[in-house]
Amino acid sequence: MSTYVITLKEKKLAKELLLKLREAQTPITNCDLVEPLDNRTDNEDSNLDTSEGILVNQSNFKDIKLLNPALARKDRQKALATWLIPFGFIAGLSFSQMTDLKTFANMGFPNQLEKLLGGLVGMISGALGSFFSAGGTNQETFDDLRAIRKKSEEGCWLLILELPIEIEPPWVILKETDSIEIIILSK
Repeated sequence: MSTYVITLKEKKLAKELLLKLREAQTPITNCDLVEPLDNRTDNEDSNLDTSEGILVNQSNFKDIKLLNPALARKDRQKALATWLIPFGFIAGLSFSQMTDLKTFANMGFPNQLEKLLGGLVGMISGALGSFFSAGGTNQETFDDLRAIRKKSEEGCWLLILELPIEIEPPWVILKETDSIEIIILSK
């Protein structure tokens, strides 16, 4: 999926651009309109309906996963935890079964719980692994996010377009629009 962030001075420019994209039959996978961080301008409805089938969600900067690394990290943690925690339990259980160590029995736990406690330790290891492995971010993306945040703080509206990877955006239409900047986040 290709993601483009188009910075615009006004909200109505986003509607005009979306109408032009619709007329050009550009396939848009997802579209979000992000209000400026310093929003003193428009207090219109929360959805921008172009009346031709494209419905754009108007969101806050902090509510978009693409613009908020903390939200993206939480989603990665949940996704990793769904398979690392059960895998850790099975690995811990298997390790306890194969080695026949008496680690927990030597600590005073009943011998029957040895394998189960090994599985629980493996499960905790999986949870810790999902927490720490989901924390990294790409420096290029971080620099782009900083530039996008600066534009939003200056009062610009952000139109985030997600297009299928094989589709090239209509650059002629995008250049005709009174946009300040077009940032390509992923291709």
